[in-house]
Amino acid sequence: MVFPAAKRRFSQNFLRDPRVIEEIIEAGSFSSDDKIIEIGPGYGALTRELFKKISVFTVIEVDRDAVHYLRSHYAAERLRVIEADCLDVSLSQLGGSLRLLGNLPYHISTPILFHVDTQIEFIQDAIFMLQREVVDRIVAAPGSAEYGKLSVTLQLGWELEKLFDVSPEAFQPKPQVWSSILYLKPRAKPYRVDRSIFKRIVFGAFSKRRKTLRNALKGVVSTEQFALADIDSAQRPETLSVDDYVRLSNVIFQDKKF
Repeated sequence: MVFPAAKRRFSQNFLRDPRVIEEIIEAGSFSSDDKIIEIGPGYGALTRELFKKISVFTVIEVDRDAVHYLRSHYAAERLRVIEADCLDVSLSQLGGSLRLLGNLPYHISTPILFHVDTQIEFIQDAIFMLQREVVDRIVAAPGSAEYGKLSVTLQLGWELEKLFDVSPEAFQPKPQVWSSILYLKPRAKPYRVDRSIFKRIVFGAFSKRRKTLRNALKGVVSTEQFALADIDSAQRPETLSVDDYVRLSNVIFQDKKF
């Protein structure tokens, strides 16, 4: 199809490569009874391919012109179109065991991921296209340059897998960067931790990642609490695993001095 001009304010890059589209849909192994929510369908590149697998599903789209296109090309009984910013949509209102799919706008991909993370209990899994650099940060291991608060926060609740990279040539207009496909599935055995404490510890630590934990979390975590968690406070934030941050958060929760 001939795509309309992309709107910069929505960070639009329309996926056009049929091979990539097919690979994304195949990676999802979708079946007819799945509850699919596609985020940011644009003009339906993935949507059209999905209809080969699924007869009815929902999309969330903020671009009014794209919404008009979708509603004029697909019957309402087959495609439910929610015209909204996905950050304003409560997934809980769409049911449970949701399977999410989307080519996420680069400029708000991280807020979308955090939004999805807060509603993890309603999600079966998700397949997202993101900037490759962001995916590499999400799946990064402790001690690597890419490892940070995004890695730790998402690895707390999700099993994550980078599936494959996508060239800029697959899009119109072509982005300046490569993209990657990320698969997310809620952990079978979730960590038991107070998420508000965990988030404060992780975000506090990585806000000063060049400092030691002792200095980065000064006034938040005491020497005694580091010791109880069996963590050397002279380490830097990027050296700790998710397990370490969970253990430290649980010590603080139990100590009731947070």
